[in-house]
Amino acid sequence: MSIKTLKKITLYGLSSEKETILSGLQSMGCLHLIPLTETAAAAEDEFSDSDPRAAKEAYNHLKSCPIKRRTAHYMNTMESDEIVTKVLANKNQLRNASDARDNLIKRIQDVRPWGDFSFPELNQLDGIRLWFYVMSHSSMVALDDSIDMPWEVVHHDNKSCYVVLLSKTEPDINLLPVKRSHVGVDSLTSLEYQLEEAEMKVEDIQSERESLTRWLYILSQIIAHKEDAHSLEDARCITHDDDQFFLASGWLPVDEEERARHFVASLTVAATIEEPTQEERPPTLLDNPAFVAGGTEAMVFYQLPGYRTWDPSTVVFFSFSLFFAMIMNDAAYCVILGGLAVLFRKKLGASETGIRIRNLVYFMSGVGVLWGISTGSYFGYTPDKESFFGSLHIIDMNNYSAMMKLSIIIGAVHIIMANLITAWNNRTRLYVLAPLGWTLAIIGGVTLWLGITGDLAPVWKQTTGPVLIVVGTGLIFLFNSTRRISSAKDLLLRIVDGLYAFYNIFDVFGDILSYMRLFALGLAGLSLAVTFNTLAFQVLHSMPGIGVLFCALILITGHLLNICIALMSGVVHGLRLNVIEFFKWSLTEEGYPFKPFKKQKD
Repeated sequence: MSIKTLKKITLYGLSSEKETILSGLQSMGCLHLIPLTETAAAAEDEFSDSDPRAAKEAYNHLKSCPIKRRTAHYMNTMESDEIVTKVLANKNQLRNASDARDNLIKRIQDVRPWGDFSFPELNQLDGIRLWFYVMSHSSMVALDDSIDMPWEVVHHDNKSCYVVLLSKTEPDINLLPVKRSHVGVDSLTSLEYQLEEAEMKVEDIQSERESLTRWLYILSQIIAHKEDAHSLEDARCITHDDDQFFLASGWLPVDEEERARHFVASLTVAATIEEPTQEERPPTLLDNPAFVAGGTEAMVFYQLPGYRTWDPSTVVFFSFSLFFAMIMNDAAYCVILGGLAVLFRKKLGASETGIRIRNLVYFMSGVGVLWGISTGSYFGYTPDKESFFGSLHIIDMNNYSAMMKLSIIIGAVHIIMANLITAWNNRTRLYVLAPLGWTLAIIGGVTLWLGITGDLAPVWKQTTGPVLIVVGTGLIFLFNSTRRISSAKDLLLRIVDGLYAFYNIFDVFGDILSYMRLFALGLAGLSLAVTFNTLAFQVLHSMPGIGVLFCALILITGHLLNICIALMSGVVHGLRLNVIEFFKWSLTEEGYPFKPFKKQKD
């Protein structure tokens, strides 16, 4: 659980060897290239031969096909571009055919109330035309008041009347309070025949799509090949070139240094490998065990730590799981979440990111089950104390005072941990005393509060708490500023900095109180679950027979809704307490990800 140490490697070579050296670096796959020249960005819709966007579009079209054929791993005589072209043509044909079918379905819905008819020739009606209007029942009075031409209601339902007017010319647009309906010249029978043909056409194109799914693996290799070519093309553009030589530079993990030296020795190229300077900002490459790496995925969704800070992934993994469990607050809900992770384990295991998220969900579900058992909540039902599960009910969610204190203590411990980590990261500087001061002030404030409420001995209220607060705030005042004192002006500014640091007292107070949402959201979810249970069984008892069906519907719908709300709250607020409240006191710099220049193709 650390940020990998990087070194800066700079390569000097002949321009004639540039392609070979860049290809070798791409095969080595451990270098984050540093742009040495500024290049104009390509237009968004500008495609090159190496651009993988078309191939990705084709791949996604086949990947989403519900039925797939046996995968082919070798191409016969078909070129890679020909596969992409055929798949994209199929996608366009399917879109056009589906649009035509949907338009016909809409036309049929509009025409059906008018009946199945065909228009006669104009000379058969002495030039009289039929004009169609769909009118509400309340607007029908307009026909009697202002229409001097023949009309007839050919159909009506509970909402509308379908009216046909007879006239040689189109009626004035303001004649009626509704616009004229356009039913078209095709009869209902003709439209239904066209719809049947359109459905068969869509099926034929879908069959061709299913047949093309055999090329999914080939397309994935085409994408990888194009991405490699595109990446190599970008690398060519960010090197520094002159007539005979070129210069390339990048960030290299220290554990890859030996391999890089062997690579340099095997080619006609000179290289220097050096430590990054204080002015440089290397990318962040996190190195975490697979079990806790899910914390990395949760963390980088919001923020990536800077290279010279620390890796909070493991802390986030455990604290986020605890916060999520407290917000879910139901053992049965967490069993369902864990069951879904088991059900989709193969799909999640298809990628490294998926494996990390799966492990995180497993752990979150486990912690959630334990927390739900301790609070005695199973779909909002609390078992009797005499039962086995009832004997495990040790946390009373209805004890508001105790739960608020627990939430605040958890928040204080979390913020204290952040300050202790900041102190450790600054252990060689005098500034280390500032986060230690915040730690003492928080401990003093919490103990003073617990002493006042009677949860601790009076000595904590009378002596220990106030002393810790005074010592802590003194350290904050003296050492929160890193300004050097070389004159009276600097001393005055240092005092101002110290006084300004006290403003953060309001921040730390608000941040710790933010953790009360753990109790509030958990209690809200429990209350909703109890409400759905009560409502369902009231219906069951008041409606014998059919009440069983309505009871089941209320229980299923209500708990599904509550699970979704709890999931959303657990993820959003569980992460928020880590990346806002916790990171504010422990991370001083945001970083950017390490992106290796490497090949994608197998």
